Amino acid sequence: MPNLHLEFEIEGKSIGPNHPCFVIAEVGVNHNGDVDTALSMIDAIADAGADCVKFQTFKADEFINDPNEIYEYISQGQVVRESQATMFQRLELAYSEFSGLFDRARDKGLIPLSTPTERGAVDLLEGLKAGAFKIGSDDLVHTPLIEYVSAKKKPIILSAGMADAGDIERAIGVIQSQGNNQICLLHCVSLYPTPDDALNLNKITSLGLSYSCPIGFSDHSQGIIAALGAVALGASVVEKHFTLDKNMPGPDHRFSADVVEFKELVSGIRRIESALGTSEIVPAKAETEMRKIARRSIVAACELPAGHVISANDLAYQRPGTGLMPHEASLIIGCETKVSLSASEMIGLHHVKEKV
Repeated sequence: MPNLHLEFEIEGKSIGPNHPCFVIAEVGVNHNGDVDTALSMIDAIADAGADCVKFQTFKADEFINDPNEIYEYISQGQVVRESQATMFQRLELAYSEFSGLFDRARDKGLIPLSTPTERGAVDLLEGLKAGAFKIGSDDLVHTPLIEYVSAKKKPIILSAGMADAGDIERAIGVIQSQGNNQICLLHCVSLYPTPDDALNLNKITSLGLSYSCPIGFSDHSQGIIAALGAVALGASVVEKHFTLDKNMPGPDHRFSADVVEFKELVSGIRRIESALGTSEIVPAKAETEMRKIARRSIVAACELPAGHVISANDLAYQRPGTGLMPHEASLIIGCETKVSLSASEMIGLHHVKEKV
């Protein structure tokens, strides 16, 4: 297979390990099927500092076969059991509403994306000039859909929840078969919310070693710790569900980040990026000055007359570290002093004769 691209652009924003983490606020279905709520979410997401707002473009009757299939979740502190068909129909946005959502996002400086679940949704998003497509974990094995999306030759953000290595290889193979090598692979755990002991963030490292493409993290855990840990492990993209209020009714609000939490997430990501710095084994620039303050130099332990042969007992080690370092003591031990030295005077090579 051709090589994947280690970096690419989405609407002018560079994605990859040598660029700032691309932060996606996942609206998902947290608009509760109301376009005005979705518009308010866009405004709040822009204020929180995200790079991207992402929606889901679907029609419930396209992907749900059995109207009696039950979905269970916790909402507003209560266990809710309802028909999947009823739930997703309530949470749909009309396809005609996405143009206004994308316009609002771009007006706010956000990159708008969405997860399509069928060809009509793909064509809609293509018509809205979406800069990339997202394939959700549930459709990682939907190769006909992946093939259709891939043929658009746009970058693909691919979530790998519920996947084994074979599932990932198959999906990537389908994408590449369409001449598309722009893939960002997201580690994801399809549990809502995801408990800490199921997060397996070390998979991010494994995916990075296995695939020469940007690796990211789609986070369904509560809080921001997991997402920050993902960035520390090298995630180039972080996707986090967003809500205006964790107490709104619906399946995803309680584990989503609200405005305050999302601001903390973005701020934390930027701090971690700054803290990661370089992998080169050298002191930080500011430490070079601290060397002079904190390290020790070789000084005379007592008065030393001219012509004295220096022994180890003649030396002491004191701050500042602006002279010969303690590890350089062998350079002067056994040497004869050229001049007399007072106690605590810093000893340099110019004070001694060369060893015979």
